[in-house]
Amino acid sequence: MFARAKIAWPMPVLSDEERAPKIAADLPRRVFAPIADGYDRPALVLSLFQYRRWHRFLLSRLALTPGSRVLDMATGTGALALDLLARPGVQVVGGDITRQMLVQAQRRVNGGFDGRLGLVECSAEAPPFAAASFDAITFAYLLRYVADVPETLRALAGLVKPGGTMASLDFAVPRGVWYSLWRVYADGVLPTGGRLFSRDWRDVGAFLGPSIRDFYKRWPEERLLEAWREAGFADVRSRRLSLGGAIVIWARKAG
Repeated sequence: MFARAKIAWPMPVLSDEERAPKIAADLPRRVFAPIADGYDRPALVLSLFQYRRWHRFLLSRLALTPGSRVLDMATGTGALALDLLARPGVQVVGGDITRQMLVQAQRRVNGGFDGRLGLVECSAEAPPFAAASFDAITFAYLLRYVADVPETLRALAGLVKPGGTMASLDFAVPRGVWYSLWRVYADGVLPTGGRLFSRDWRDVGAFLGPSIRDFYKRWPEERLLEAWREAGFADVRSRRLSLGGAIVIWARKAG
């Protein structure tokens, strides 16, 4: 499908109605652009070596066949996209708002996978793809960085074929006795551990805990699941992982 993993450029011009998402996009660029180079090793360590396990669970929710076309939104350095490409004949488009992350994904692919990966610099709020053009969509760590969660879910839902699957991964706030331990991790381990890698990673580590807490104050799990249903998904399900520190949500496009 794609001759090689090129980054589509330029980004689509946003209309006046899309200015708020464009402004919101400045946050992920500020967070991720400085840490894009060499991102994967610190990310794995600071997740206490859990994030690849989380990826495997998310991918297990997808029923893909040769020829399936998948959008991996917020693809970052392409970790999930590469896992998807390991499935025979699957075509993948990786979209991300941060060009520096896409450059790292491009380097990782290095012309491999028979040209089955395309990379597009774009926002999830205004994705530049045709309606019902994907059999599945995946995304990780996306919704905390968008201006309008329901509108983003609706925009992505419009890209999934009826009967297709969308699956997401993000951090979560543990419940019960695990909450206190999570606060120690989020408020202490993340910024301190980040400092071991770089000043930029220290800043990211200090940012993540408050970001996660604020998101789930505004979007507790049941409200978030309801937003998926309102976007047009059926059989919406979720699974907490790693003592509740991560959550995978998946659903089938109605129709």
